Amino acid sequence: MTARIVAVVPVFGAPDDLQETVASLVEQVDAVVLVDDGSHTAQHLTFEGDVEVISLAENGGIASALNVAVDRARERGAEYVVTLDQDSRLADGHVRRLLALIEQATAHGVRVAAGVPGVVGGAPVLRGSDGEPFDPIQSGQVIPLAVFDELGGFNTDLFIDAVDSEFRVRARLAGYRFVVDEHLEMAHALGEAVPLQLFGRPLILGGKQRHVLYHSPWRTYYMVRNSVWLSRRYGAEDRAWMRRRNRKLAEMVVGGSLLAPDRLTQLSAVRAGWRDGRRGVLGRISDAQRSRFGRRV
Repeated sequence: MTARIVAVVPVFGAPDDLQETVASLVEQVDAVVLVDDGSHTAQHLTFEGDVEVISLAENGGIASALNVAVDRARERGAEYVVTLDQDSRLADGHVRRLLALIEQATAHGVRVAAGVPGVVGGAPVLRGSDGEPFDPIQSGQVIPLAVFDELGGFNTDLFIDAVDSEFRVRARLAGYRFVVDEHLEMAHALGEAVPLQLFGRPLILGGKQRHVLYHSPWRTYYMVRNSVWLSRRYGAEDRAWMRRRNRKLAEMVVGGSLLAPDRLTQLSAVRAGWRDGRRGVLGRISDAQRSRFGRRV
């Protein structure tokens, strides 16, 4: 059956509320394509509505899973896809509002890469000097299939982090623009909040326990590696954008690494990511390296 709007969702370790998330999606789109990226945790679940589950043999990364899902949406005749992380939840009317925004901009001659929500995880999206979303995450975007037809899919060499940033850069270089509904909110998990401690005691400021946004060391590796590569590959195309992005990333990585409970492993991941990014070493992290980065010390 032809589906005009298809939601595409990579899955790795299906969360407990995945069926609930998909049920809410079915109400806003014509079909949903889930791609279980080698975790084999979604294929035995049951879903109501037009929901297709594609189970991949091994973990190829979010870019690969998204590309598989987009290709399947294209086969089904979709005109638009809604890209969504498994830990994101759309508000009522999310797809309808962004679709209307895209069609309005297109009618005024704008080549639209995607429509994006204005508030993600409770925080307003950053804006560039031109008013566009600065570096929008792929989750929650409504993207015309014609954009993928021209640009190609997401960069599988990056595996996970900066996949959306790299796609944004290519789209902008091709003359596309991103439009934002500043009042549209999307629930999204931004990371694990770990309580801060000072000399072994909880850090309390202003009567509140303070936390640091924690990412595992292997995730820190990808963040640093892919961002270094992105800078070397596209930095000359938009220096101001890349400088701002790198500054934001550095603030998050340095703060998270120094204050994390596994700071030595985090710093090792930063060094490895920096080295491999400069060397152009991409793809999936080796099992041995991930094992070293996967434990807190």
